[in-house]
Order: sequence, then structure tokens, then C-alpha cells
Amino acid sequence: MMCGSGLSRRLSGIAVALSVACAGGCASQPKSSVMTVEDYQYIATEMGGKLQGKLATSDVFAGRGGESPAMVVSIQKVSNLTSDMIPESARWYLMEKVKSSLPMAALSRDKNIRFVIPAEHLRQARERGAVEDDFANDRAPTHVMTATFLSATRAGGLERTDLYYCEYQLTDLSSGEVVWTDTVEFKRTAHGRSWD
Repeated sequence: MMCGSGLSRRLSGIAVALSVACAGGCASQPKSSVMTVEDYQYIATEMGGKLQGKLATSDVFAGRGGESPAMVVSIQKVSNLTSDMIPESARWYLMEKVKSSLPMAALSRDKNIRFVIPAEHLRQARERGAVEDDFANDRAPTHVMTATFLSATRAGGLERTDLYYCEYQLTDLSSGEVVWTDTVEFKRTAHGRSWD
């Protein structure tokens, strides 16, 4: 009987030790990498500045000024090819925030470019009564922009780093030609944020 009792105590001791070890191991796991609204706002600010810099120096926009003929760009499609679930509403939220960021507002003013919402989003907004029926009647896009989110994940030690790329493509509607394509990059770690 003593033998069984001793074995029982040993097994209990091992179970307690394993519980403590497991709890310690679980406590040191990386934080969740789920993006928050704050993350999206920060990403949009970073992307807006980088996108503005790339567009302003591109061949398509370099020769444009405030008096150039109006260029109306409709962002038509935002795809998610990342390893993360980025809901469609979050992707469009990001594009809206990028479009309305200060660097992009300066580009719009300096190069006479207007970014407009897609026709189906405008139609839905009108149906909901969110905008007046005559809102954006002068939208007539001259160009279409698409955006595709891509990612790569690198894990090292306790940190996980997600590298994100947003590839933009601009198409001239009069010719159907892709006139500009480039990527904007940023990274995010699971133990907080780190951006390039």
C-alpha cells in the first residue's frame, strides 16, 4: 500500500511539474498577430506616404502639374493573397484611408488627380441613402487602379514577422494599357509593430 501511495505522490508531482512547465511555455508564446483598427490606420498612413512618393516620381505622373487635364482614378479591385484573413471591408477601409491620407491629398492637388470610389460602391451608398443621388456625378474615370495584398511570414525565436506587400497597378482606360505598377512594403511583428 505504501508503494502505491508513493507512486501516486510521484505521479502527482510529475503532473504538477508538467503543468508548471506547460504554463510557463504557454506564457512565453507570441502575442496574436490579428490586425486591429489601429494597425490598419497605421498601415494606411505608411502606405499613403510611400505610394505618394512612388507615384509622384513615376513617368506617368512626373510631367503632370496642378493645371494638367484632370485624371480620375477609380480603385476597382482590392485582392487579398496574404496568409492572413483580411476581410473585404478592411481592405476597402485601407484603400479609403490611403486615398484620403495627407500625402495622397497633396499628390491629388499638385498633379490634378482625383481618386474615386468604384461605381458599385457608389450605387450601394445611394441605395442606402448614405449619399445624395447627384453625389459624384462627375466621376468619369480615366484610369483604373487595382491593389493586391501579398505576404510572407518569417518566424525566429519567439517573434513572428509578417512581411506585407501591396502591389498597385494603374491602367489607362482609353488604351487599356497598364501604365504603372509598383509595390509598397511594410512589416509587422507579433510582439508589437515594426514597419519599414
